[in-house]
Amino acid sequence: MSPFLTPPGAERKVVRFTPWTDRPDDRYSGRLEWYDSYLSRITWQATENQKVNFTYDEQRACNCGSTNSTRMQEFSPGYRFDPNRLLQGTWTSTQTSRLLLEAGATVAISQWNQFFMPGVTPDMVRITDLGTGISYGSGSVYRGDPNNTDRYSARGSVSYVTGSHNFKAGFLYEHLTRDNFFFRPTNAEYWFRNGVPLRIRQHATPALEKNRVNEVGIYAQDQWTIDRLTLNLGARFDSMNGYVPAQSFPGGPNPGTWPGVTFGNDWLPPVDFAPRSNVPVWRDFSPRLGAAYDLFGDGRTALKFSMGRYVGKSSTNMTAANNPINTSILFANRSWNDANGDYVPDCNLGNFGANGECGPIDNSNFGQQNPNAVRWDPDVLSGWGRRDYNWDMSAEVQQELREGLSMSVGYYYNTGGYFSSGSGYGTLGASKVRLTDNVLVTPDDYDHYCITAPLDPRLPGGGGHEVCGLYDIKPEKFGQVENLITAVDRFGQFGLSHHFVQVSFDGRFANGIQIGGGVDTGRSVQDQCFVVDTPQQMLHCREVRPWEAQTQVKVYGSVPLPGDTMFSATYQDLSGPPIDANYAATNDEIMASLGRPLAGGRRAATVPLVAPQTLFEGRIRRLDLRVSKILYAGRFRFQINFDAYNALNTSSVLGVNSTFGSRWQQPATIMDPRLMQIGGQIDF
Repeated sequence: MSPFLTPPGAERKVVRFTPWTDRPDDRYSGRLEWYDSYLSRITWQATENQKVNFTYDEQRACNCGSTNSTRMQEFSPGYRFDPNRLLQGTWTSTQTSRLLLEAGATVAISQWNQFFMPGVTPDMVRITDLGTGISYGSGSVYRGDPNNTDRYSARGSVSYVTGSHNFKAGFLYEHLTRDNFFFRPTNAEYWFRNGVPLRIRQHATPALEKNRVNEVGIYAQDQWTIDRLTLNLGARFDSMNGYVPAQSFPGGPNPGTWPGVTFGNDWLPPVDFAPRSNVPVWRDFSPRLGAAYDLFGDGRTALKFSMGRYVGKSSTNMTAANNPINTSILFANRSWNDANGDYVPDCNLGNFGANGECGPIDNSNFGQQNPNAVRWDPDVLSGWGRRDYNWDMSAEVQQELREGLSMSVGYYYNTGGYFSSGSGYGTLGASKVRLTDNVLVTPDDYDHYCITAPLDPRLPGGGGHEVCGLYDIKPEKFGQVENLITAVDRFGQFGLSHHFVQVSFDGRFANGIQIGGGVDTGRSVQDQCFVVDTPQQMLHCREVRPWEAQTQVKVYGSVPLPGDTMFSATYQDLSGPPIDANYAATNDEIMASLGRPLAGGRRAATVPLVAPQTLFEGRIRRLDLRVSKILYAGRFRFQINFDAYNALNTSSVLGVNSTFGSRWQQPATIMDPRLMQIGGQIDF
């Protein structure tokens, strides 16, 4: 019997769990980490005009598990990063005083495996308690052998310089591979509410997922100087093409197939998947413009402006989203009424209809090779401008106040990044260009209801307020799913904007003293006020992260001391994280307004009690210090560093439990404690 779970004898290692009472030592369990790195560089001057560089970097690391206020130690699997390897070669050739040729190739190997924590076995079940916000029993998923993300790239460029022009053109080719073996212990997980079983989630694992991407980028740019004005003009063409090799989905019991996995899947048949191509095939053209103007001609006042379009980072994410393994339905939920209180689902999980203590699964396409389970609109998989992108603009004034002291004031605007879960946008998260639409339902297939928030002094106004704008699918439509990934502009516009202002200074004074820092603040707006399937998407559809939630102050400085010694410090004052309040409302609380039980036999629904981006944790303050000593011995230069990270040992909260209940707002992550470190560097 595992030491993690009590009482002894509980079947399938499932228990009712009371934190800290059952396992008080978990409060003190730590996180073991180690990291090794081996780096070699070679530079070869092949001829007078040609130089070759080689780099080899081998890194191995382990994040060997941890615990926090919402996850027990066994729920947080360890990660072994081995090998992580970088091989790189570059070549430069100076053809003339004006012409330069460059080329290079890189191989980046990244392997990361998840492993069981001590005492956890594959027959243990993950349990999440919605009432306490705690997960325990086992990790949610394990990966490895193989689990790698590798990148192979080649580049080349030519530069030509004249008196007023600095021209450069080149290309970049990348080949990305992603192999991911994953499985879920017992292929199931349980959801409780304050120790009472609510539902079961069944998974379609184990599986080996393979993804490939080829990408080409071609660019040209020119820096053009006209008197006091310098223009930076550029353009880039990007082509991305993803494909999926042939794969198999193991299905039934097959303990000899996967290393360390002694089970298959008892309720799903095996399936073979044919290769897929052009997932996606995208083309983009991105202009860039920049300008700098010496206002008075004395080099002390500069006006700067830049604007450009940038596409999303190359990755296998979109290809993986179109992988037949992932476009199959990998899990399904069903209600569980544990009538005899033995914490064992007394039903046939291979029967997807209602039987015994279990309700029907909520998706009839579970585990099937069903091309209609998740379909992709061809319009989002191919064409120009279908890749995620961002427009970025900045305007700055830089002023030298006196010799060695300068100040900069800038305004920055961009349309990239996201700060909410984007739950209406399917497995790809929030995207400005695509979303998920269940074509078998419409907004009319949902019924509206309200609930009364619990009384709690921690809630705005002490709670007790009415929360409306909530919707539940009609019972006759429950479980009908045929998802289509399609363009956002079929339904509306996803508005996203960030406006920031920054004031910074940098000073270099007598005797080598340096000091600098700045203040920046901003306001972000995310607007997705249109309905795709459920009208509940209109609830809090416009999120505004206010100025006070994005204001930060940073100051740094260094002072030389006698004896070739340097003292330096960095201070940061940052905004705290947002606080959500996700409440598991029961059927009894909902029925008074809805007029019926929740569809599908569900016994609870998650309700946001506060609007996003309205409650925030306290500010985060941190001071880092360093003392450096320089020593010389012949041709050797030694630098010895003594560092104190988080020198004041503050415990600022970085994240909180967002499940409303007795543990709501309890810190889930705090700043790392004070760390004292001695390091050094040798130059020769």
